[in-house]
Amino acid sequence: MPLHQQVEILYAAVNGYLDDVAVAKARPFAVAFQRFMETNHPAIGKDIDDQKQITPETEDKLKEAIEEFKKSASLPE
Repeated sequence: MPLHQQVEILYAAVNGYLDDVAVAKARPFAVAFQRFMETNHPAIGKDIDDQKQITPETEDKLKEAIEEFKKSASLPE
């Protein structure tokens, strides 16, 4: 798994975005989230790879992307 994908999912987990996700659905959530980020917000991953950190601007974009994903996500049962 590329570094930026690890950073994105860890950011979501550490900052409470997975608190309402059942443990059994954590893996499907991560897979769907990675697919969503690569399809809809690839620039965020590129920024993380290029900067080797989450800048304040990238963090704002990442928060918005996570919230967008959570509103639209349909996780498998």
